[in-house]
Amino acid sequence: MDLLLIEDDQAYQLAMGSHLRQLNSVREVWVADDGEQGLELLASRPVDLVLLDLVMPGQGGLATCRRITATTTLPVLILTSQEDPLWVQRIWEAGARGYLHKERAIAQVELALASLLAGASWWDQKATAALQRLDSHQASATAEQRLLLNELTQREREVLACLAAGDNNRAIALRLRIGEGTVRSHVHVLLQKLQVTNRTQAALIWLATEPLTLSGVNRLPIPDPFQPSGGRDFWGMDE
Repeated sequence: MDLLLIEDDQAYQLAMGSHLRQLNSVREVWVADDGEQGLELLASRPVDLVLLDLVMPGQGGLATCRRITATTTLPVLILTSQEDPLWVQRIWEAGARGYLHKERAIAQVELALASLLAGASWWDQKATAALQRLDSHQASATAEQRLLLNELTQREREVLACLAAGDNNRAIALRLRIGEGTVRSHVHVLLQKLQVTNRTQAALIWLATEPLTLSGVNRLPIPDPFQPSGGRDFWGMDE
């Protein structure tokens, strides 16, 4: 089989890539450092399966997974250290067919690959347990969190919903038709209002209190960087 490994951690990329190449069933392993590079490789090389890191710079793992599963039938196997049940559900909703915790990925990846290529799925014990805990985790959303969300403006809620869906600043700007500087300003303000220090914490509050959709957000398709755009390079905008 031919594989695409998308992983930004160079040490882990080297270790996993070397292990995959030693498997008898593997013919070729292509590697990419981020989602954008991974999509470029997919556009130019046929592969049988994608192994994808969840947390990466630029276009994150969730957004990359959705792009792959929306436009191809390739199975996607997520590699991550995330165990929060909300993120595990987001992985599942993004269309991934499997999940491996990085602590055990090298030991289990051969069986996982065989399972996905046979048309099945692979969710390890921690992922399965996380999904089972989801209902109780969602029920733990406090009244205080809902009050904090009520302090957000409509635009701030739209930006937060995009963050929870895995969009980076560039994708949010394109989806909402606003500038990236404006996105950064909204993110800064909503972090203060929600009394959190980073985007992940803010996204978890949204996911714990709101439906797992982009309800109310303009679903403008994000321009495909591999399609003609009338001379305008959407992906060449400054950060």
